[in-house]
Amino acid sequence: MKRLAAIFCLALVVLASCHRKEDPVVAQVYQYKLYASEIRTAMPVGLSQDDSLVLVRDFIDSWVKEKLVLHEAEKKLSPREKNFDKEMSDYRNALIINKYYDKLWMGDTADNSISEQEISAFARSLDSRYTVEKEIVRVNYVKMPTSSAELPQVKAILFDENRRKEEKESLVAMLGDTIEYLLDDDAWLYLDDLQNEVSFEIDAQKAAERGNVLHIEKAVGDQTVLLAILDYRSQRSVNETKEERAAAGMLLMNQRKAQFINQYVQELYDKAVKAGKIVQ
Repeated sequence: MKRLAAIFCLALVVLASCHRKEDPVVAQVYQYKLYASEIRTAMPVGLSQDDSLVLVRDFIDSWVKEKLVLHEAEKKLSPREKNFDKEMSDYRNALIINKYYDKLWMGDTADNSISEQEISAFARSLDSRYTVEKEIVRVNYVKMPTSSAELPQVKAILFDENRRKEEKESLVAMLGDTIEYLLDDDAWLYLDDLQNEVSFEIDAQKAAERGNVLHIEKAVGDQTVLLAILDYRSQRSVNETKEERAAAGMLLMNQRKAQFINQYVQELYDKAVKAGKIVQ
Protein backbone atom coordinates (compact mmCIF):
# COMPACT_ATOMS: atom_id res chain seq x y z
CA MET A 1 0.00 0.00 0.00
CA LYS A 2 2.88 2.35 0.80
CA ARG A 3 4.36 1.67 -2.64
CA LEU A 4 1.10 2.51 -4.38
CA ALA A 5 0.77 5.70 -2.38
CA ALA A 6 4.34 6.66 -3.24
CA ILE A 7 3.75 6.09 -6.95
CA PHE A 8 0.52 8.08 -6.73
CA CYS A 9 2.40 10.98 -5.18
CA LEU A 10 5.12 10.74 -7.81
CA ALA A 11 2.47 10.83 -10.51
CA LEU A 12 0.99 13.94 -8.97
CA VAL A 13 4.45 15.52 -8.98
CA VAL A 14 4.80 14.77 -12.70
CA LEU A 15 1.39 16.20 -13.52
CA ALA A 16 1.90 19.26 -11.38
CA SER A 17 5.35 19.97 -12.84
CA CYS A 18 3.76 20.32 -16.26
CA HIS A 19 2.87 23.84 -15.24
CA ARG A 20 6.19 24.76 -13.55
CA LYS A 21 9.74 25.19 -14.77
CA GLU A 22 11.51 22.75 -12.39
CA ASP A 23 12.28 19.22 -13.51
CA PRO A 24 12.13 17.03 -10.40
CA VAL A 25 13.55 13.53 -10.14
CA VAL A 26 10.57 11.18 -10.06
CA ALA A 27 12.44 7.90 -9.52
CA GLN A 28 16.02 6.69 -9.06
CA VAL A 29 17.61 3.26 -9.50
CA TYR A 30 21.28 3.24 -8.50
CA GLN A 31 22.91 5.96 -10.66
CA TYR A 32 19.98 6.24 -13.07
CA LYS A 33 17.49 9.07 -12.57
CA LEU A 34 14.07 9.54 -14.14
CA TYR A 35 12.97 13.15 -14.54
CA ALA A 36 9.43 14.43 -14.80
CA SER A 37 10.15 15.91 -18.24
CA GLU A 38 10.94 12.44 -19.61
CA ILE A 39 7.53 11.17 -18.53
CA ARG A 40 5.70 14.22 -19.86
CA THR A 41 7.34 13.72 -23.25
CA ALA A 42 6.11 10.12 -23.38
CA MET A 43 2.54 10.88 -22.33
CA PRO A 44 -0.24 11.28 -24.95
CA VAL A 45 -2.12 14.56 -25.05
CA GLY A 46 -5.74 14.80 -23.98
CA LEU A 47 -5.89 12.14 -21.28
CA SER A 48 -8.02 12.61 -18.20
CA GLN A 49 -6.24 13.01 -14.86
CA ASP A 50 -7.19 9.47 -13.81
CA ASP A 51 -5.86 8.00 -17.05
CA SER A 52 -2.71 10.11 -16.76
CA LEU A 53 -2.07 8.78 -13.26
CA VAL A 54 -2.38 5.19 -14.49
CA LEU A 55 -0.05 5.87 -17.41
CA VAL A 56 2.53 7.57 -15.19
CA ARG A 57 2.46 4.66 -12.75
CA ASP A 58 2.97 2.12 -15.54
CA PHE A 59 5.75 4.20 -17.10
CA ILE A 60 7.61 4.45 -13.78
CA ASP A 61 7.24 0.72 -13.10
CA SER A 62 8.58 -0.16 -16.53
CA TRP A 63 11.48 2.29 -16.23
CA VAL A 64 12.49 1.00 -12.78
CA LYS A 65 12.54 -2.64 -13.93
CA GLU A 66 14.49 -1.79 -17.06
CA LYS A 67 17.16 0.09 -15.08
CA LEU A 68 17.44 -2.71 -12.54
CA VAL A 69 18.18 -5.23 -15.29
CA LEU A 70 20.51 -2.76 -17.03
CA HIS A 71 22.47 -2.25 -13.81
CA GLU A 72 22.94 -6.01 -13.42
CA ALA A 73 23.87 -6.43 -17.07
CA GLU A 74 26.49 -3.69 -16.82
CA LYS A 75 28.08 -5.50 -13.87
CA LYS A 76 27.97 -9.03 -15.24
CA LEU A 77 28.97 -8.47 -18.89
CA SER A 78 32.57 -7.95 -19.95
CA PRO A 79 33.65 -4.84 -21.87
CA ARG A 80 33.92 -7.00 -25.00
CA GLU A 81 30.39 -8.33 -24.54
CA LYS A 82 29.12 -4.77 -24.14
CA ASN A 83 30.85 -3.44 -27.24
CA PHE A 84 28.20 -2.82 -29.88
CA ASP A 85 30.10 -0.25 -31.95
CA LYS A 86 29.92 -2.30 -35.16
CA GLU A 87 26.24 -3.19 -34.69
CA MET A 88 25.36 0.44 -33.95
CA SER A 89 27.34 1.63 -36.97
CA ASP A 90 25.70 -0.95 -39.24
CA TYR A 91 22.25 -0.08 -37.90
CA ARG A 92 22.83 3.65 -38.38
CA ASN A 93 24.07 3.09 -41.94
CA ALA A 94 21.02 0.97 -42.75
CA LEU A 95 18.68 3.65 -41.36
CA ILE A 96 20.38 6.38 -43.38
CA ILE A 97 20.32 4.36 -46.61
CA ASN A 98 16.67 3.35 -46.20
CA LYS A 99 15.73 6.95 -45.40
CA TYR A 100 17.47 8.04 -48.60
CA TYR A 101 15.71 5.32 -50.60
CA ASP A 102 12.35 6.54 -49.28
CA LYS A 103 13.22 10.11 -50.25
CA LEU A 104 14.24 9.00 -53.76
CA TRP A 105 11.06 6.93 -54.16
CA MET A 106 8.85 9.85 -53.14
CA GLY A 107 10.77 12.30 -55.37
CA ASP A 108 9.86 13.64 -58.79
CA THR A 109 11.99 11.13 -60.71
CA ALA A 110 10.18 8.04 -59.42
CA ASP A 111 7.01 6.63 -60.96
CA ASN A 112 5.34 5.66 -57.69
CA SER A 113 1.71 5.76 -58.81
CA ILE A 114 -0.26 2.62 -59.62
CA SER A 115 -3.64 2.59 -61.37
CA GLU A 116 -6.56 0.32 -60.50
CA GLN A 117 -6.14 -1.35 -63.90
CA GLU A 118 -2.51 -2.21 -63.09
CA ILE A 119 -3.52 -3.63 -59.71
CA SER A 120 -6.23 -5.76 -61.34
CA ALA A 121 -3.83 -7.09 -63.97
CA PHE A 122 -1.19 -7.83 -61.34
CA ALA A 123 -3.72 -9.54 -59.07
CA ARG A 124 -4.92 -11.72 -61.95
CA SER A 125 -1.32 -12.75 -62.61
CA LEU A 126 -1.14 -14.07 -59.06
CA ASP A 127 -4.33 -16.13 -59.28
CA SER A 128 -2.68 -19.34 -60.37
CA ARG A 129 -0.26 -19.18 -57.45
CA TYR A 130 -2.58 -17.93 -54.72
CA THR A 131 -5.97 -19.42 -55.53
CA VAL A 132 -7.48 -21.08 -52.46
CA GLU A 133 -9.69 -24.11 -52.98
CA LYS A 134 -12.30 -23.13 -50.43
CA GLU A 135 -15.97 -22.19 -50.51
CA ILE A 136 -16.73 -18.50 -50.09
CA VAL A 137 -19.93 -16.45 -49.96
CA ARG A 138 -21.06 -12.85 -50.19
CA VAL A 139 -23.68 -12.50 -47.51
CA ASN A 140 -25.75 -10.12 -45.41
CA TYR A 141 -26.72 -11.53 -42.06
CA VAL A 142 -28.33 -10.51 -38.79
CA LYS A 143 -28.26 -12.43 -35.52
CA MET A 144 -30.71 -11.05 -32.96
CA PRO A 145 -32.95 -12.17 -30.07
CA THR A 146 -36.02 -14.06 -31.22
CA SER A 147 -38.06 -12.09 -28.71
CA SER A 148 -37.10 -8.74 -30.24
CA ALA A 149 -40.03 -6.63 -31.43
CA GLU A 150 -37.80 -5.42 -34.30
CA LEU A 151 -37.31 -8.91 -35.76
CA PRO A 152 -40.28 -8.89 -38.21
CA GLN A 153 -39.30 -5.48 -39.59
CA VAL A 154 -35.63 -6.45 -39.92
CA LYS A 155 -36.60 -9.62 -41.75
CA ALA A 156 -38.96 -7.72 -44.07
CA ILE A 157 -36.15 -5.39 -45.13
CA LEU A 158 -33.36 -7.97 -45.32
CA PHE A 159 -35.38 -10.49 -47.35
CA ASP A 160 -36.62 -7.89 -49.86
CA GLU A 161 -33.81 -7.11 -52.33
CA ASN A 162 -35.04 -3.63 -53.19
CA ARG A 163 -35.58 -2.65 -49.58
CA ARG A 164 -32.30 -4.28 -48.50
CA LYS A 165 -30.37 -2.02 -50.85
CA GLU A 166 -32.42 1.14 -50.45
CA GLU A 167 -33.01 1.01 -46.68
CA LYS A 168 -29.59 -0.21 -45.53
CA GLU A 169 -28.83 2.92 -43.51
CA SER A 170 -32.12 2.76 -41.64
CA LEU A 171 -31.55 -0.97 -41.05
CA VAL A 172 -28.13 -0.26 -39.53
CA ALA A 173 -29.66 2.42 -37.30
CA MET A 174 -32.39 -0.02 -36.22
CA LEU A 175 -29.88 -2.75 -35.31
CA GLY A 176 -27.68 -0.44 -33.25
CA ASP A 177 -24.49 -1.52 -31.50
CA THR A 178 -25.74 -4.51 -29.52
CA ILE A 179 -26.97 -6.72 -32.38
CA GLU A 180 -24.52 -8.76 -34.45
CA TYR A 181 -24.78 -8.17 -38.21
CA LEU A 182 -22.91 -7.87 -41.51
CA LEU A 183 -24.39 -5.74 -44.29
CA ASP A 184 -21.44 -5.31 -46.67
CA ASP A 185 -22.37 -6.49 -50.17
CA ASP A 186 -18.71 -6.54 -51.29
CA ALA A 187 -17.34 -8.67 -48.45
CA TRP A 188 -16.49 -12.32 -49.17
CA LEU A 189 -16.44 -14.73 -46.21
CA TYR A 190 -15.23 -18.29 -45.97
CA LEU A 191 -18.34 -20.47 -45.79
CA ASP A 192 -16.95 -22.53 -42.90
CA ASP A 193 -16.24 -19.33 -40.92
CA LEU A 194 -19.83 -18.19 -41.47
CA GLN A 195 -21.16 -21.59 -40.41
CA ASN A 196 -19.08 -21.45 -37.22
CA GLU A 197 -20.46 -17.99 -36.55
CA VAL A 198 -24.13 -18.92 -36.95
CA SER A 199 -23.76 -22.48 -35.55
CA PHE A 200 -25.45 -24.41 -38.37
CA GLU A 201 -24.62 -25.75 -41.83
CA ILE A 202 -25.54 -23.76 -44.93
CA ASP A 203 -26.16 -25.14 -48.41
CA ALA A 204 -24.88 -21.95 -50.04
CA GLN A 205 -24.44 -23.61 -53.43
CA LYS A 206 -28.17 -23.17 -53.96
CA ALA A 207 -27.51 -19.45 -54.37
CA ALA A 208 -25.24 -20.16 -57.34
CA GLU A 209 -27.64 -22.70 -58.83
CA ARG A 210 -30.66 -20.42 -58.56
CA GLY A 211 -28.76 -17.36 -59.76
CA ASN A 212 -30.42 -15.12 -57.18
CA VAL A 213 -30.32 -14.31 -53.48
CA LEU A 214 -30.90 -17.20 -51.10
CA HIS A 215 -32.79 -16.30 -47.90
CA ILE A 216 -32.42 -18.41 -44.77
CA GLU A 217 -34.07 -17.97 -41.37
CA LYS A 218 -33.12 -20.24 -38.48
CA ALA A 219 -33.56 -20.19 -34.71
CA VAL A 220 -30.42 -20.94 -32.68
CA GLY A 221 -31.20 -21.05 -28.98
CA ASP A 222 -32.85 -17.76 -28.05
CA GLN A 223 -31.45 -16.09 -31.18
CA THR A 224 -32.76 -15.92 -34.74
CA VAL A 225 -30.32 -15.84 -37.65
CA LEU A 226 -31.37 -14.14 -40.90
CA LEU A 227 -29.16 -14.78 -43.93
CA ALA A 228 -29.29 -13.23 -47.38
CA ILE A 229 -26.66 -15.13 -49.42
CA LEU A 230 -25.86 -12.94 -52.42
CA ASP A 231 -23.27 -15.10 -54.18
CA TYR A 232 -21.31 -18.33 -53.80
CA ARG A 233 -18.05 -19.64 -55.25
CA SER A 234 -16.07 -22.82 -54.74
CA GLN A 235 -12.77 -20.97 -54.74
CA ARG A 236 -11.51 -17.41 -54.49
CA SER A 237 -8.86 -15.37 -56.29
CA VAL A 238 -6.58 -12.75 -54.77
CA ASN A 239 -8.43 -9.85 -56.39
CA GLU A 240 -11.91 -10.73 -55.13
CA THR A 241 -11.81 -8.91 -51.79
CA LYS A 242 -10.84 -5.38 -50.79
CA GLU A 243 -8.16 -6.71 -48.47
CA GLU A 244 -6.61 -8.90 -51.16
CA ARG A 245 -6.65 -6.11 -53.74
CA ALA A 246 -4.94 -3.86 -51.19
CA ALA A 247 -2.35 -6.56 -50.54
CA ALA A 248 -1.79 -7.03 -54.27
CA GLY A 249 -1.39 -3.27 -54.68
CA MET A 250 1.15 -3.15 -51.85
CA LEU A 251 3.09 -6.07 -53.32
CA LEU A 252 3.16 -4.41 -56.74
CA MET A 253 4.26 -1.10 -55.19
CA ASN A 254 7.09 -2.83 -53.31
CA GLN A 255 8.23 -4.54 -56.51
CA ARG A 256 8.21 -1.21 -58.36
CA LYS A 257 10.18 0.44 -55.57
CA ALA A 258 12.75 -2.38 -55.50
CA GLN A 259 13.21 -2.13 -59.27
CA PHE A 260 13.61 1.65 -59.06
CA ILE A 261 16.16 1.41 -56.24
CA ASN A 262 18.14 -1.35 -57.97
CA GLN A 263 18.31 0.71 -61.16
CA TYR A 264 19.41 3.80 -59.22
CA VAL A 265 22.15 1.87 -57.39
CA GLN A 266 23.43 0.36 -60.66
CA GLU A 267 23.55 3.80 -62.30
CA LEU A 268 25.38 5.19 -59.26
CA TYR A 269 27.86 2.32 -59.44
CA ASP A 270 28.48 2.71 -63.18
CA LYS A 271 29.03 6.44 -62.75
CA ALA A 272 31.52 5.92 -59.90
CA VAL A 273 33.43 3.26 -61.88
CA LYS A 274 33.65 5.56 -64.89
CA ALA A 275 34.92 8.37 -62.69
CA GLY A 276 37.57 6.11 -61.13
CA LYS A 277 36.08 6.41 -57.64
CA ILE A 278 35.98 2.64 -57.05
CA VAL A 279 39.11 0.55 -56.58
CA GLN A 280 38.65 -3.21 -56.36
